[in-house]
Amino acid sequence: MFHRIVSCVSLLIVCVPAQANDCIPTPHRTTGTHYEPVTVQRNNISKGLIFRGQVLATPDCQPVPKAKVAHWQAGEDGRYSDRLRAYRFTDADGRFTFETEWPDLSPPHIHFIVTVEGYDVLETQWIGDERQKAIDFTMVLEPK
Repeated sequence: MFHRIVSCVSLLIVCVPAQANDCIPTPHRTTGTHYEPVTVQRNNISKGLIFRGQVLATPDCQPVPKAKVAHWQAGEDGRYSDRLRAYRFTDADGRFTFETEWPDLSPPHIHFIVTVEGYDVLETQWIGDERQKAIDFTMVLEPK
């Protein structure tokens, strides 16, 4: 059986096969009524929730470095606040991390806009259910 190779880590030579349906573009979701431009770059906007993400691209799930990942959310009090708006850039492996607080809404969610040259803009949301201390979220972009 033939598998595409998604990535090989140099020195260790660890290769990960991808299945044909592994690299489906992330669906677009509304920016919501509380969208405002995100103008502050910060790693940590609050405490209690570690959010780890990765930005990949179709068709082969390659990491997207230097993507701007803007995010905003409501806080523990269920209200949107400027202090909970920030952006990060992905590293060479397409990864980003920030610390925040649990978005106390029903359902809990965090909004994202991902922009990078050569790819369509992605407006989406992470949507959860149960309270967690750490979240891993992968977003897949489509080339222009």
